[in-house]
Amino acid sequence: MHPYDNASRLTVRQLGNMLVAFFLFFSVTNSNVQADILPNGPDKGSPIDIVFVIDISGSTGGILSSVRGKFWEIQNELARLSPTPNYRLGIVCMGRPSFKSENNYVQIMSDLTTDIDAAAYPFYQIKDVSAPGNYFMGHALDVAVNDLNWSTDPNAIRMMFVAGNGKPSAGPGYKKPVRDAKEKGITIHSLYFMTYSNDTEQQEWNDMAKQTNGTFDIIGLKEPAIVLEKSYDGAMLREASHMINTTYVYYGSEGTTRFEMQADLDEEAELQGENQVEARTFFKVTELYQGLNASWDLIDLQNTGGDVLKQSTKFMSPQLNELSNDEFLMHLAEVGYERKEYISIIKMLSTQREQFLREKRELLKNYRFGKTFFGVVNRTIVETAEKHGYSIDF
Repeated sequence: MHPYDNASRLTVRQLGNMLVAFFLFFSVTNSNVQADILPNGPDKGSPIDIVFVIDISGSTGGILSSVRGKFWEIQNELARLSPTPNYRLGIVCMGRPSFKSENNYVQIMSDLTTDIDAAAYPFYQIKDVSAPGNYFMGHALDVAVNDLNWSTDPNAIRMMFVAGNGKPSAGPGYKKPVRDAKEKGITIHSLYFMTYSNDTEQQEWNDMAKQTNGTFDIIGLKEPAIVLEKSYDGAMLREASHMINTTYVYYGSEGTTRFEMQADLDEEAELQGENQVEARTFFKVTELYQGLNASWDLIDLQNTGGDVLKQSTKFMSPQLNELSNDEFLMHLAEVGYERKEYISIIKMLSTQREQFLREKRELLKNYRFGKTFFGVVNRTIVETAEKHGYSIDF
């Protein structure tokens, strides 16, 4: 469905009316959530920089799907922090032959960025196949520590999660980049993926973390089995998730690509199943996503004070070229209002879900903080953030 198709706009209004009706009903029966309807939260907290360094060589088969399978849930964990963090994510992968020997089989998927879709998209494009490949931990750490744009804010939290296995001291070794990380205030957390037993390797992984006051964990792929009934209308959530994408008005030379990237990540979530669709949908209405797309979306650009009339229509939808300035501004106002409607309904459904999950907190502890990539990252984020003045109501 194209965002500028006239028939699509009618469908948007019809669904919007239904959502508004639901909103009015819900606000009467659940007055406690009204303060959290629209994405206008408190000022951002201290910067949080997080980098994933993932070993996807032949000895770690399955780790890629494990990380991607919980990627959006990890983002939601960060979105639960209060105040809202000034959060950036970076991703580095190592050990795939396609990354080429001249790059030491290391590739930056994304530098540190607040644009989580832009960070996630190339990471999701990697084929999940077992591909034997060489890697040297020293090269990967050097790239992650010294080539990424880490925050220089003295109050920033800088965390690196290194997941994989193998001998860190192979090749150029890991000690120099670990010293560099310590000097920059980057804490390395080692997640050793247990596919075989090697005490010497594990000791080196432990030492890599210890040198920067990080943590060492042995992780596996098996997630704790847990089935919970839904506490919200899943069909309405999915429909609102689909419709909110129709409110993005792309512009600029990269606008179409960025708009399609958003849709592709939604489709990827669909392929991974209902839980991923819902985790991604809930994240898309948080303050870690909404309002951060001004570089390609006219609604966000306008909301951040940008002059939408000065943008070239060359890369916009052809239908927008036929509008006068007044009609163009009216169109953006209408679309912006529709987005708020969809944000409202998804946030209300999210509130229902969060309330339900809080009631199941003890049951979820092993799932949420267990010995998996997902569990260890969640636990470390929460514990570290709380030490730096953040709180989390979950």
